[in-house]
Order: sequence, then structure tokens, then C-alpha cells
Amino acid sequence: MRSACKSDRGLLRENNEDFVLADQDHGIFLLADGMGGGPAGEVASELAVTTAHALLLRFLPDTRPGQVARLLAEALAAAHSAVAKRALGDLSLQGMGTTLEIVALRGAEAVLCHVGDSRIYLFRQGELRQVTSDDNYAAVMVQNRMITADRIPSRYRHILTQAVGVSDELVPEIRSLDLKPGDLLLICSDGLNGALEDREIAALIEQNGQDLEELADALVRGANEKGGADNVSVVLVEPVAPLAGGTLPVLAA
Repeated sequence: MRSACKSDRGLLRENNEDFVLADQDHGIFLLADGMGGGPAGEVASELAVTTAHALLLRFLPDTRPGQVARLLAEALAAAHSAVAKRALGDLSLQGMGTTLEIVALRGAEAVLCHVGDSRIYLFRQGELRQVTSDDNYAAVMVQNRMITADRIPSRYRHILTQAVGVSDELVPEIRSLDLKPGDLLLICSDGLNGALEDREIAALIEQNGQDLEELADALVRGANEKGGADNVSVVLVEPVAPLAGGTLPVLAA
């Protein structure tokens, strides 16, 4: 397994409200993009990530493969409760919330838990595919065929339909992916995909994918070169490295 992560304030924002954590030793990867006035967004994103990570560290090692998805849902719920309770106890933090992406790796399987408009992508054999659905009004409008994706006003992309810490009830997107040698998972805040088209992200992966640290730098730099209007964060994970000659490794069941 290889991984890398990077979070950057961007060129226009005063604060970085994103928070990322890459725990390669335990196969746990998290990203959050906070929202709220003053320091609230920063508090929400860090609290959500650290709360979810602590629960996963405690229970994931003893969790059966078929129960990992349930554990991720519990980690999300714990993060949701922690952010909401913290806001209730501090007037300056009221209304804070965050997106949250959780990825747990078990061998060649990745279990994903998603809320908000941050994204998880899978890059496989030269193709980039978004594997999570955006929880925003833009996605609702497209799903209901109210408008085509290329004609959505940008303001609707930033209005979330659910977020950790503020929604009355969360309905997370939870799914698993069977990974192949050479696959790359990209977890990112909307500062990346809001600045770069998917084809541009794919091109940067093709050019820099041999070194994940260089790739993380290239993706953040690419977003900033487009104006750096938002915080931008990426977590990159290559679960199963490709082997020479196209030979596939033998994976234990």
C-alpha cells in the first residue's frame, strides 16, 4: 500500500477549513471540509475526523469483514454527535458542520462512507470515475431532470442537502469497492474538483502517478493555478501495487 495527503489554504481564503488524516498502518483514510463562520469550519472538520478515527482505531481490528460498513456508519454517527454537541456548548460555533469521507481498507476491498460534497474517485487503467454522489442541490436538480449538469448555476453546487453536525438525520452513502492492482483512490475536497475538470485531474494522475507525494503536490498546485478560490485537500491511496509483467498477486480470502 502507498498513500499521500496534502491540504492547502488556497490563494483567497484566510483559513483552511479542510482536515485530512491518512493512517496507512491501519488502512484508515479520512477527509473533511468544514463550514461555518469564524473558526467554526476548522473546528468541525478536525473534530469529525479525529472522532471517527478514534472509534475506528478501537474497533476496526476486531471487526469482521461483513461488519466494516456498519462500523463506518457508527464512526460517522459519532462524528455527527461530537460536532453537534460542541456547537451547542459554544455560541461562536453554532451552525458549524462538515463533509466527511471515510475509507477503510481490508486487503483488496475498500469500504467507503460519504456525506457532503467532498468526493471519492477511482482511477483505473487511465480512467477516472467518481464513486460518490454529491449531497448538494446541484445533484438533486440533475437527478430530478430539472436541468442538465453543464447548466447548473455555481451557487447550487455549494448548498449542501446534508452535512455532519447540522442535519437532523444523516443518510450516508456506504459502499464497497473490489480493488485491482494499480488502482488509485483519490479523496478530495471540492476545492479540487471545483477548480479542475475530471479530465484535468486524470491527466495529472497520468503524468505524476508514479510518486504519490508529487501527485498530491501537482493536484493542489493545479487547483491554485486556476485561481485557488477555495481550500483544497487530497488523500491518495494505492491499495495494491501493480507487479512487473502484469502478474497479479494472490490475495488471501
